[in-house]
Amino acid sequence: MANAVILGAGRLGKGFLGETLANAPRWHTTFLDKDAGVIRKLKETGSYHVQVYRKECIEEHEVSGYEAYETLLEPQDCHAIVYADLLFLSIYPQDFPEAIAYVKEIFKMRAKTNPNQKLSMLCLTNKNGMIPMIQDAFVKDMNEELLSWFMHQVVIRDTIIRRSTDADDHRSLNIRSTAVLSLLIQPPLTIDIADIEWLELCDDIAMLKDIKVFLVNGPHAASAYLGWYRGYTIINELLEDEDGAAFIQEVTKEIRAGILQQYSISEEQLDKLSVFPKAKGDMPDTVYRVGKDPLRKLSYDDRLCGSARMCKAHHLPYEYIVQAIAYGLLYDEKTDEAAMQMQILIQEKGIIEAVHQICGFSYQDDLLKEICSWYVRLKNK
Repeated sequence: MANAVILGAGRLGKGFLGETLANAPRWHTTFLDKDAGVIRKLKETGSYHVQVYRKECIEEHEVSGYEAYETLLEPQDCHAIVYADLLFLSIYPQDFPEAIAYVKEIFKMRAKTNPNQKLSMLCLTNKNGMIPMIQDAFVKDMNEELLSWFMHQVVIRDTIIRRSTDADDHRSLNIRSTAVLSLLIQPPLTIDIADIEWLELCDDIAMLKDIKVFLVNGPHAASAYLGWYRGYTIINELLEDEDGAAFIQEVTKEIRAGILQQYSISEEQLDKLSVFPKAKGDMPDTVYRVGKDPLRKLSYDDRLCGSARMCKAHHLPYEYIVQAIAYGLLYDEKTDEAAMQMQILIQEKGIIEAVHQICGFSYQDDLLKEICSWYVRLKNK
């Protein structure tokens, strides 16, 4: 028996990782989460349901046999990490500092009670370039003995998520998930994962992750923000709209042209990374899930602004990307805390200062001026 711990029992943690591991008989799974409501529901029911959209069929899978603990309150969560072979960090970028501090304390116990077992930590986030920061945060202030153990026994690896997973909220026990492409994982690991479906080792993760975030997540975010602007709640509805689908195709075309100029990758390799095979049926994907946290998704290096900068640097068109950014700045979802922060900033400081702060462009940058121009045009439409 091998042990996997999933830190972050939200949609992705349960709907992808938990469901995938449940299909691998060698693995025992433990969920950890700081949200007491998430853990309470997992414990009370002892199972949850995942509707899996595969290429050939839609599967109904009842996941059970796991353990679940609330972090910092239940001592068994420490035990789970002390004896884990795989530790998945399925959390948002802003939650990593707190998670690292938590895991780091448990490592002190692991180094003493289980020093010879190796551990692979897999970070599941769409934000690139985080692994050096995560590594530095772990080793900071470690004494010489603990540092030596950590460097010899623990590896931290990045991943590329190529799976949509959704539910009514992060506590829900009824989850929808596509299963058409694997999670790409930076090698090497300290344990064989060949028996776990949808996990695949892949080189050049840093480059491929940039490309994936631009070419897959960029148009996806554009779909959410345009969808919200047009009054849709499900992205599928926008893509069935002829004008909406055409707009997203143009965003994709611009980003793809930029990538082929920026990176050493062939069109065939690009398709293999980013073209998702069609699943059986259409999994409903909500505007809220995809649009969530526009402050991060509209930032300088992220999916849309990073793509616009790339196209501009190569003297390529980026008009549709700029429009998508403007739609994002109009995103006024009352239940999204980051969206509300963004709207307050725009109201108090004006759109020019907001674009400067959110998107990171200088006041002299043509991109800032074009985004602001489109924002005003769309707002007054």
